[in-house]
Amino acid sequence: MRRLLCSHFVEYLLLLFFVGITTLNGLVLQVPTYNLRNRCYAVPCYSKNRARILAATTTDDANAATITIDEQLTKKLGIAFTQKLIELEEYKRKHGDCLVPRRYEENPSLGNFVNKQRQSYRKFITGEKSSINDNRINALNQLGFVWDASSTPRSSHSDRAWQKMYNELTEFHSTNGHCRVPSTSALGQWVVRQRFLYRQYPNRTANSSLTPERISKLNKLSFPWTTRSEQLWHERINDLKQYKKKHGDCMVPRNYPPNEQLAAWVATQRKNYNRRQGGKPSPLTVARINELEDLGFVWSYWDFNLNNFQ
Repeated sequence: MRRLLCSHFVEYLLLLFFVGITTLNGLVLQVPTYNLRNRCYAVPCYSKNRARILAATTTDDANAATITIDEQLTKKLGIAFTQKLIELEEYKRKHGDCLVPRRYEENPSLGNFVNKQRQSYRKFITGEKSSINDNRINALNQLGFVWDASSTPRSSHSDRAWQKMYNELTEFHSTNGHCRVPSTSALGQWVVRQRFLYRQYPNRTANSSLTPERISKLNKLSFPWTTRSEQLWHERINDLKQYKKKHGDCMVPRNYPPNEQLAAWVATQRKNYNRRQGGKPSPLTVARINELEDLGFVWSYWDFNLNNFQ
């Protein structure tokens, strides 16, 4: 037992000798601790960024962060949060603001972090449970953090990011002859985002990212502002209107040779409605239900025939 203790003590002294417990080249190193489970000493490993958590100072640069990050502040904010705060400071030093795009290729996790802080802040000010607190809010405010990105003019970085995705879409269009990009790709997600912004276009703010100029550019590629599912829905609704105009109702027979696709579609809507009524997943939304009912759509084919028979 004595031999084992001596062995550990010698090992500990050697670690202190090679690692040190004082500041070395700006790195504050901690005393090694003994891990009982693994029966060895653990030496904290600090990256350059992690070291800056304990040694950051304010500079006179207008684009630099106006916040001093010390060990005490790190304990209040948390190491993970402080790490992102330093990365945000570096972004501001490079770009002049804290408007990190959601899809920031150089540091995707930073874009996610910034977006999460805005979401957490909205919960915080409404009294909901949130991961953000006064200390974190103050730290971000000192960096010039923008809590509502929609209220700020677009940055040149945002313009470059949009143009980059547009160029990729142009290449896709040249190769495939259309702009229906699979939503599983980054370009596909961008396309979905443009459609979403377009739906809100009539009520958009002056600082919307989807400007008339961008809409015009996308229209030159015959950009589909609706998905295939939405397009098919509108086509079938128009077919149903034509049927009602001719027959006086929406009771399309299951076997309807003039338009078998309409007959199948009508039957599918009734199935989807029954699934929804039974609490099961269904693609039939309330808005679509209302649209069909405004046309006089009957959800039960047999009930309709029974009522007419009586």
